Amino acid sequence: MVELSNTRPIGILAGYLLACAGLTVFCIRIAWTRGGSSRPVDRRRRHAIVVFSALAALSLATTWYHMFCFFQWSYQEWAAASSASSPLFGLLGGEDGKLHLGAWLRDTTLFQQAWVATLETPLRAWWSMQIFGFCAIWSVMLAAQGQKSRIPHLWLFMLLGQIVAISFAANLSFVTFLVYDEANEVSSIHDKKDMKKNQPSPNPQATRNSWLPTAWLAVLGVNLISALIIPRQLDHSKFLYLLLAPHVLAFVPFVLNAVFAAPHPSDALFFSSRQPSTVARAGIMAVLLAAACSRVFAAGGDLGQIAATLFDRKMGMTAILGLALFYSVLWCL
Repeated sequence: MVELSNTRPIGILAGYLLACAGLTVFCIRIAWTRGGSSRPVDRRRRHAIVVFSALAALSLATTWYHMFCFFQWSYQEWAAASSASSPLFGLLGGEDGKLHLGAWLRDTTLFQQAWVATLETPLRAWWSMQIFGFCAIWSVMLAAQGQKSRIPHLWLFMLLGQIVAISFAANLSFVTFLVYDEANEVSSIHDKKDMKKNQPSPNPQATRNSWLPTAWLAVLGVNLISALIIPRQLDHSKFLYLLLAPHVLAFVPFVLNAVFAAPHPSDALFFSSRQPSTVARAGIMAVLLAAACSRVFAAGGDLGQIAATLFDRKMGMTAILGLALFYSVLWCL
């Protein structure tokens, strides 16, 4: 085996961690900047902000724990196949005291390996499909909230979710929604007072913007279809491209917002009413659950085995996806 330096993979890992930290800071600043310029939130919202902040911290800690468990598992699988030394404990060196990170990353496609591991059985795919569904719905929710509350750079939350964890980024976005809703309510009080003297100006883009929610829903539909197809295409020669499709589609609603719409104060109620309703969101998740359950039952599995898969120690990444279901339920309520 040709020995490769570990400097490059360690540098890549450090750059990745810095990117994660930087995106997290930017996302927090979006909420912090708005919150600092408005009056303190009411008691109910303050409690909700604390809850979602705690959930964000919990999901981040859980994600990184299972992510490093996955790295260790992946390295051990590669080491066994290539006759390299395996780590003794966690990230410590193997029998020769070395970690062959350069060779491991050269021979391994981590992104594809992680998703194949979480989709290779119907039981694991049951959990994986929930993250696809939640991410698809969440992207439309972010796009609608961006128009309704005029929140800038919401695409950063989606990017954070893609490179860190959807559960972490989603909870940060919920905190941001709460802060902006509070600030917008204060502004609306002043606007109502001004309406007595001045009539609100019509929005010249109202006609152009009216089709935007329909476009969001079209993207959502394509995204959900891809979520139903992907678990059945593990052996497809273009599987990686199929897997990238929902990740790319998640950003399309933001592109539509940037190209075809300009937020206007009078759009708030319009876009708020055009978001997928609670019933629609629950229905979408129910369709994904039904499709996933049908595969499990066809393979001879049951609900007890589905629950046990959440704690599968061989592949801890499944637990990360399992958390998404919990957050999906919270959001739908």
